Amino acid sequence: MRRANGVGLSANQVGLDMQLFVAGIPQRNGRPKWYAIFNPKIERPSKEQFTMEEGCLSVPNTYGTVTRPKEIVLTGFDKHQRAVTIRATGLIARVFQHEVDHLNGIVFIDKAQNLHEGTVESDTEDTA
Repeated sequence: MRRANGVGLSANQVGLDMQLFVAGIPQRNGRPKWYAIFNPKIERPSKEQFTMEEGCLSVPNTYGTVTRPKEIVLTGFDKHQRAVTIRATGLIARVFQHEVDHLNGIVFIDKAQNLHEGTVESDTEDTA
């Protein structure tokens, strides 16, 4: 995931039959904040939406714009089997939604518009 400049990976992308994703969200200090969430569920998605270009490690060199809720609440369990509830906005919310979609059999190209190959067209890249 890191070698490919990805920020998230779901278990089924690497052939594992489990409800799990990992994400390394870039922080201002340049180091990612890591999440490993088992049995994730998206709750209370905001009505406010935002559109951003996304890519995916499962569909290399393909990008498109995807509209998603700007804010969500993610519930699940951490690696110690403790229940977690995370209120997420912006990029974190987008990555979590992208990975939960994978676990539900949805790939970003199922939702994307303006699909194209090559490089990201905007200044903000989200490759999950």
